[in-house]
Amino acid sequence: MISKMIIFLTVVSLACAAVWMGKPPKKPHNLENKEGCYIREINDVISYNDEISPIGYCVRIECGKDFIHYASCGVVVTDDPKCHITETDLHRPYPDCCPKINCELDNNLV
Repeated sequence: MISKMIIFLTVVSLACAAVWMGKPPKKPHNLENKEGCYIREINDVISYNDEISPIGYCVRIECGKDFIHYASCGVVVTDDPKCHITETDLHRPYPDCCPKINCELDNNLV
C-alpha cells in the first residue's frame, strides 16, 4: 500500500510541474552568428529543438524557433506527520532536482 502511495505521489508531483514559455533573449554580440536560442543560464546558444537541464538551476529549457519553453518543479505539499519534503538539489538535473515527499515506512512485522 505504501509503495502505491509513493508512486502516486511521484506521478502527481511530476504532473504539477510549472511550465511557461517566452521569447528567446537577445544574443550577445559574440554569439550572434550561432543559430538557435541564447540561454542566459549557460551563457551560450543551443540549437533549435534541443533542450537542456543546466546544473545549478532546477529547470528544463527547450529551444523553439519562436519561443523558449521552460519547465520547473511544481508545488509539493504533505500534511502527513510521517512524511517530509526534501530540499531542492541544484547539483542534479531537472526533474531529479525537484523536492520530493519522503515518508517513514512502518516496518512492523505481523
